Amino acid sequence: MIQSLVVGFVFSFLGSIPPGTINLSVLQLGLKNQMLGVLFFSLAAVAVEFVYASLAVEFQLFLIENTSLTENLQIISALAMIALGVIHLSNKPRGQPIEFKQGRTNFRNGVIISAVNPLAIPFWVAVTAYLQNQGLLVLGSASNFWSYIVGICLGTLMLLVFVGQMAQKFQNFQNNLVVNKLPGVIFLGLGLYTFWS
Repeated sequence: MIQSLVVGFVFSFLGSIPPGTINLSVLQLGLKNQMLGVLFFSLAAVAVEFVYASLAVEFQLFLIENTSLTENLQIISALAMIALGVIHLSNKPRGQPIEFKQGRTNFRNGVIISAVNPLAIPFWVAVTAYLQNQGLLVLGSASNFWSYIVGICLGTLMLLVFVGQMAQKFQNFQNNLVVNKLPGVIFLGLGLYTFWS
């Protein structure tokens, strides 16, 4: 149960690093010293992530139960990790921060912006397949399933709050080459390691 929580947290934190609309919006709120706005926006993003990650993991469990679909699951997950790595390494930071108008709630904005970004579903299907193939994640029980989902949500929340808090110290945080490319290198390495093993 603890392992599922930690694995979910680590991969969610790393997976949330690449700049996108959500991160840039949190960065903008942080630069404006709107830390309460950062918190509400981040909580909204996590609420949507909870739904998307749950759907993705349920779909992954469905794939595992249907052995005809999963005969080559390790190769498929390795290819998915390599594809995620290449995508992260080749993409430039995307998305623009949203201009928040007075009177709008940051929570509502966070829900809307997160909901129109359903890339979390294929991301978590690929990551969960990889983690299961490597023996780092066992989702046989409801407690492990929910611990993993909670870990995913906590990882996302911690990264977004961290971005908001560090916004003034690192005003060019979203352009930092290491931060932009680190997840891509990790995913590419994990995919190549899976092929090698």
